[in-house]
Amino acid sequence: MYNTGNGEMVVQLKSLDEFKRQIEEALIEVDELKYSIEFDGDYMQQSTNLIEPLEAELKKLKVEVEAGTHQFGGPPLEFMAIIEPLPLAFIPFKYLLQVINHAHQHGVE
Repeated sequence: MYNTGNGEMVVQLKSLDEFKRQIEEALIEVDELKYSIEFDGDYMQQSTNLIEPLEAELKKLKVEVEAGTHQFGGPPLEFMAIIEPLPLAFIPFKYLLQVINHAHQHGVE
């Protein structure tokens, strides 16, 4: 477990395969969030601005990891600026995204 710097703790991923699986899981969660927005409309409206950039960055990250071209150790993933202020009710898989971002910044074991 590692501190994210804002008092939250995240797990350290152990392998590139685990990193890829977490990205794939996040993409599934994004799809589910899309369906929730369609179903719950007004309640989930705040999440609509999140979907497109989040999905695009996760897909790009997945391609880089699969191709072996992803560079670890960079700045936070761009979607972090969007998700950090959102409550868990609007992004229930926020912790998963924090884990992915942590691995992106610090690598895997």
